Formats: sequence, C-alpha cells, structure tokens
Amino acid sequence: MSRKPIRLAPWIALGAIALLIRPAGAQFAGVGGLVAPQAFPSPLMNFGGGLGAGVGFGAGLGYGGFGTQWMQNPYQGYLQGAADVTTANAQYQQTIQQARITREEARRSSLKTRHDAILERQWELSQLPDPEVERQKRLTRSLDRARHNPPITEIWSGDALNDLLRGIQTAQGTSSSGPDISLSPEVVKHINVSTGKTRGGVGLLRDDGKLTWPFVLRQSMFQDPRKQLNQLVPQAVKQARSGEVDVDTLNQINAAIKELEQSVDAGASGELSSSQFIEASRYVRELKDSAKVLQQSDVAKYFRSEWTPKGSTVGDLIKQMTSQGLKFGPAVSGDESYYTVLHRAMVDYDKGLTSLTTSGLNP
Repeated sequence: MSRKPIRLAPWIALGAIALLIRPAGAQFAGVGGLVAPQAFPSPLMNFGGGLGAGVGFGAGLGYGGFGTQWMQNPYQGYLQGAADVTTANAQYQQTIQQARITREEARRSSLKTRHDAILERQWELSQLPDPEVERQKRLTRSLDRARHNPPITEIWSGDALNDLLRGIQTAQGTSSSGPDISLSPEVVKHINVSTGKTRGGVGLLRDDGKLTWPFVLRQSMFQDPRKQLNQLVPQAVKQARSGEVDVDTLNQINAAIKELEQSVDAGASGELSSSQFIEASRYVRELKDSAKVLQQSDVAKYFRSEWTPKGSTVGDLIKQMTSQGLKFGPAVSGDESYYTVLHRAMVDYDKGLTSLTTSGLNP
C-alpha cells in the first residue's frame, strides 16, 4: 500500500525556519550580553494571536509572536564598515585641504604685511628732508653770515674767510675777472694758509722758525720749555724746507710743548690772571697746530712760493689759492687785525662780483 506524502501547513514551515535561525540570534544575545543590532524588519508577517495560538509559536518556540527583527548579516556589516572608512577618508582629505588653504592664507597675509611695511618705510623716508638740499641751505646760511658782519672770532679763525672764498669761487666759476680790490703786501704777508688736512698753518714759523713769544710766556716759570722750543723749532723748519722733519726732532718739540702746557695749567691756580691764562693757552694751541703741520709729508710745500700767499688784489689771491687748493688757516697771535682787513676786502670783492654777474658784464 503506497504512502501519500505528508503536506505541512504553511504556518508549520514558517515555524521551522524560525527554529533554524534562532541559534544565530542566540550567539549575539548570549555572549557578553550583546544584542543583535536592529537593521531590517522581520519579513515574517504577524498573523495575530490566532495564528500564534493555533500553532503554539508563542509558547513552544519562545518568539512571543512574529514581531522580532532580523540580525545584521555579515555582508551588510562589511558594507557599513567600508562606508565608514570612506567617510573618514573624505573627512581626512577635507581637513588636509582646509589646513593647506589656511596656511596659504597665512602666507598671503604675511606677504601683505611685509609689503605694507615697505610702503610705510618708503613714505617715512619721503617725508625726510633731502640731505643735499639741507647741505646747500647750510652753505647758503654760512655765506650770508660771512657777508654781514660775522662775529670777530669767526673772522680770526678763518671760517668766515673760507665761506666767502667758497662763495666767490662758485660765483666766479672759470672766469678770473672781478672787481679790482687792492691788498697791501703787509696784509698778504700775515695770511696763514692750510690744505685742510690740519687746522693750522705755518704762521708762527714764517720767520725761519723764530718764535715771537707773548709777554705772559716770557716769564721765568716757562723758561725751560721756551728755551727748548727756541732751539728745536728753527731746526725743524730748516729740515722742512728740504723735505720731511726728523722724527726725533718732532718728538722733542711735542714733549717741550706738553711741558709748556702743563706749566700754563699749573699757573692758572693763582700765578696767572684769567686774561693771561687765555693768552698763554691760545699760544700753546698755535704751537700744537704748527707742530702738526711739521709732521706732514708735504710740509716742504708750505715754505715754497706756490703755497706762499701773494698778490696785489683780492682776485690775484683767490686765483692763487684756487689753483693750489688752499684754504685760510686761523690767524696766529698778532695777525688778527690783518684778518679783519682781509675780510672787509673780500666782502667788497664778493659784492662787486655779484653785481657784475647780475648785470651780465662778467663773461
């Protein structure tokens, strides 16, 4: 007798599938209290209490009905992890690019700050006066001062005379013409010239080194250094006319001048009056300036005709000094009045030259 195949009701089949998948769910619920994540709703349809009661799913299978959800399967977890990695990589790349943008903005801001600082410095410099313009203004003021009764000390120091000399040389240019302002030979004889390397000249040494001592230094307290200098200076001048001065002679002259200076300073405590101290100190300073000239390698030129002031007019004197590149040195003791006369003559020459230049008569 043949057996007919047993047909299971559909709900019985569904119950069997539920039994098969229960161990997979139990492995999440039973290990360390983990619970399977919720991902997708269960495809099982909830047939209500009738179905559950008819087959006994609620009691026999322990599902409590058909409201459970499927656990997340391995494929879905892999895809979810890959998506998280992709998102993290995108965020990393975005952060890197944003950092580069921020760095570039900082660099651009630094360059702009530097550019603005350069512009600010250029503006500040543009507000400063031009050094050459300021120098020309000072020269103009000095010339105006020399033309209009400068202090007598500026005349005796040669500063006013040199300002006039420079102004006349500038106005005269290459022309040698100018008004005829005569100079007496005695005035020309007492002019002290210099190359500008040292302040003094050889005014004290013009009489072959024979020194003319002021009264205050002819006293007995200055006898020793005075005798030494009376002997050494003519000897140095003799050497200077033929070339350089001997070093030993120069050292002895400097030592004697230092001794004389110390004696003058000592006399200031009571033996010398204030006027005597000033006169003695000035002569000592003139001796120092003359000693500096004797130390120069071109000292011989100071005693030759080309560097000896000469000329019967102011124009001749200026022509000679211009051709030799000379300047006026300070007046030595006793030459002050000659410098005052020379200053007046040079002012008259400057006025006449300016008048000739303005009228167009000077070629």
